[in-house]
Amino acid sequence: MKKPTFLWAAQLGLTLACGAFLIIPVGQSVLTGLSANAFKGVSSGLTLRWVCQVWSLYSDTIWRSLLIALVCLGCCLVVGIPAAYCMVRLKSRWTAMLEELLVLPLAVPGLAIALGLLLNYGGFTWFRMSWLFILAGHVVFCLPFMVRSVAAVMAMVDLRTLEEGAASLGAGFLTRFMTVIVPNARPGILSGALMVFTLSVGEFNLTWMLHTPLTKTLPVGLANSYASMRLEIGSAYTIYFFALIIPLLTAMQWLGSRTIATVAAKEPAQDGKEAQAMPLSSPMPEARGVPVRLRSCAKTFPDGTTGLKPLDLTIEAGQTVVLLGPSGCGKTTALRLIAGLETPDSGGKVLFGDTDVTGVPIEARNVGMVFQNYALFPNLSVSRNIEYGLRVRGDAAPKRAERVREMLAMMRIGHLADRRIEQLSGGQRQRVALARAIAVRPRVLLLDEPLTALDAKLRHSLREEIHTLLTRLGITAVYVTHDQGEAMALGDVVVVMNNGAVAQQGSPRDIYCHPADPFVADFIGTVNRLRCAVHEDGILLPGGHCLPRRSLEGANRATAASLTLLFRPEAAEIMANGDGQIRAEILSASFLGDRNRLKVTLQDGSVCTLDASAGREFTPGETISFTVPPRALSLLPGASAC
Repeated sequence: MKKPTFLWAAQLGLTLACGAFLIIPVGQSVLTGLSANAFKGVSSGLTLRWVCQVWSLYSDTIWRSLLIALVCLGCCLVVGIPAAYCMVRLKSRWTAMLEELLVLPLAVPGLAIALGLLLNYGGFTWFRMSWLFILAGHVVFCLPFMVRSVAAVMAMVDLRTLEEGAASLGAGFLTRFMTVIVPNARPGILSGALMVFTLSVGEFNLTWMLHTPLTKTLPVGLANSYASMRLEIGSAYTIYFFALIIPLLTAMQWLGSRTIATVAAKEPAQDGKEAQAMPLSSPMPEARGVPVRLRSCAKTFPDGTTGLKPLDLTIEAGQTVVLLGPSGCGKTTALRLIAGLETPDSGGKVLFGDTDVTGVPIEARNVGMVFQNYALFPNLSVSRNIEYGLRVRGDAAPKRAERVREMLAMMRIGHLADRRIEQLSGGQRQRVALARAIAVRPRVLLLDEPLTALDAKLRHSLREEIHTLLTRLGITAVYVTHDQGEAMALGDVVVVMNNGAVAQQGSPRDIYCHPADPFVADFIGTVNRLRCAVHEDGILLPGGHCLPRRSLEGANRATAASLTLLFRPEAAEIMANGDGQIRAEILSASFLGDRNRLKVTLQDGSVCTLDASAGREFTPGETISFTVPPRALSLLPGASAC
């Protein structure tokens, strides 16, 4: 244990001194209210006489203070929570003005607020003589504390994604607000509520100016008792005041330091232990897939950015289509158009089967969606997350329970049913998100890069599980990713996108073996380029070997003096006897376990990547020769001559 420093001792001493400065007068006041004689103190004996006398004389002020505080709290809750939501979610000039108006009372003294109310509304006699006049002042004074507390918590939560997750399960705005937004803002609401209640009970300056002889409250009565009665009465009045305030302040401090509660449970499983296939032995939900068609769907955002150029895409019922491309290529925008989270520009249409759903919001489209960060509701357990969409749709309790059990069994997460979301590992959260999306039997399942946040081994395992699941379900699925491996493993059809448009669409094999343009060739896997000369007799490879034109699709139409051929590293065959088509010198050799990855330079100076057998050793500087079968060569469309 470290020896206390002088600075630490000084800080402790200052803290104790400040505490004594505040606590000692409070303690003396309480003892005075319980003493038989204030001047003799405790030696005169303790009594509850003064406390009982205060209650008999001023109980009406105590009840009035409680009434005003409770009604003020209700008003601040009704106004403050929606106001905080607007400030956090709706970033605009109007919300900025709203924030400034709500902060204004914090910068204005309570006396000034009271004076303004008196000047503007004091002429309304019935209002002025009622406790409602004090209530109005308290609401104006206390509302900013509620809004600030709630907004601070909301700002730490990804409200947009949580709302979209709830909407994808069929929840309308009011349902989302009450079941998702409010529960996840609960710490801020409780903290703000305690502040509002405490301030309303204890506020003196504003209340003093607004009260009338018939509308005295606890602080006003306390001041009057000290001014006009014996000291014991005033001190006894103080006891009532502290009896109301101190528990509230203590609770507020506890909430402020309290971390989000977690349910006592076993430690969450590590992702590395989850890399095992999921046996889908339990009954599969019935297939509900429908064809999806996008017609001339473009999207321009309010700032003028083009998110998607006019897109025509057809997805057959029960088909899994993967939208593949780099960040900003438009794949997520296309997915959000299908979901109903975005609306296409004028002229665009989204159809589910023969039904035009372009103007239908996501909650009415019957889609299931798995988000990149899963959008699971932290205020609900695993089973309640899965049940959420069923409850929103009005399913009976027995039917909901049966469906939840089915989903838990199918995803092998039955042991996690009562866990909170923060107790789950990444792989477990992914399974819960899938179960929640499938539980509502959606017409279309949408997955927005759901494996991005997982480690490589778990990502590979869950990729296989998702593929098995989608195959067994027979549901129409759209999967967004930038990972080529995921696209090749999951997609019946892969749509490669670039700069807001479709670069190529086809089966994984077609995309890989026959790229449509240089972008697709470079984006999908590793590709080598051969700079070749065109002769009447054929195509001359680097090193002089000539390929007949007829052996290469599209070569007969080549009119330029040179062209570029593509091949993949695994297509190269290293010739042991040195009589391959192309000679090369090894620049580097990397052993990858199942193969060697060679970086070689050709006679024309170009560099290629080759895969060779793991059973042979290669050294930098070694000369090799290799052959590429004509079937593995493809003419690069649109490429300039090298």
